[in-house]
Amino acid sequence: MSIPMPSDEFKKMKCPKCGKDMSHGYITGKGMFWWSQKEKTKTLFRAKWLRKKIDWWNAPTLEAVRCEECKIGLFRYDY
Repeated sequence: MSIPMPSDEFKKMKCPKCGKDMSHGYITGKGMFWWSQKEKTKTLFRAKWLRKKIDWWNAPTLEAVRCEECKIGLFRYDY
């Protein structure tokens, strides 16, 4: 079993494409976050739940970093 990357280390990540610093933030939205191998699918039936802890009063958030230049983002889930 792998150990999750510490938050402070995650915040300092470099873009895998250009090598520049990535911006730290959060992905948010109403509903749940799912992972699917298909671009279009009924996620309720064909996907894996990414985050178990949901606060029903607020939009769920996932810690993330992004490169605004390359349009690449990485996020942490299930922590």
